[in-house]
Amino acid sequence: MRCQNCGHDNEIDATFCEKCGSRLDTYSNYGRQPLDVEKTGMKTSTKLLIIGVIALVAVLGIAVGAFMQMNKQSSVNNAPVSINQSSDTQQTSQSSWHEVTTITNPTEGIVSFNIKGEQCKIVISATPIVNYQMNILSVDLLKNNVAVGTDYISWTATESPNTKENTTVSSAGPGNYQVNIHVTDLETWKIKVYDYY
Repeated sequence: MRCQNCGHDNEIDATFCEKCGSRLDTYSNYGRQPLDVEKTGMKTSTKLLIIGVIALVAVLGIAVGAFMQMNKQSSVNNAPVSINQSSDTQQTSQSSWHEVTTITNPTEGIVSFNIKGEQCKIVISATPIVNYQMNILSVDLLKNNVAVGTDYISWTATESPNTKENTTVSSAGPGNYQVNIHVTDLETWKIKVYDYY
């Protein structure tokens, strides 16, 4: 074993140098030059630099996103707005539903009527006969013989015979309307027609 102090070659199992008396390193290189140990991994300063760059990119991304959001908000807030104010005239009439006609049993088939407003509403109601069959009220709403709406009420054979009601609204405008009525096993039924003006 070579002495690190004086360089003398000693016996392999010697604890002290025969020439200078210094303690021999038990983990010596047996006369060879020590190898440079290759360091693996990154230095702490490199790690800190990478973390700093990532943090900087994140902060810049958030800042750009906030800036773009502010620009979007300001463009919405700066949109031109026009307000029509008329203090001289006040609108005293408001549109509402007005009943045009009421159709009840035993009428069946096609019934015509005129609508002045932009909308037409039909309200159908019926009560079935207790016969353990299908009970149906079907109404087709037509304008100038073209279908603009359909409504129906039905009961199954085992369903409770309570009165039911449905509403249909059409925005087909003013004109000549018809209701085509189909009835199957009903005790009573009614169709009310309304005009919106």
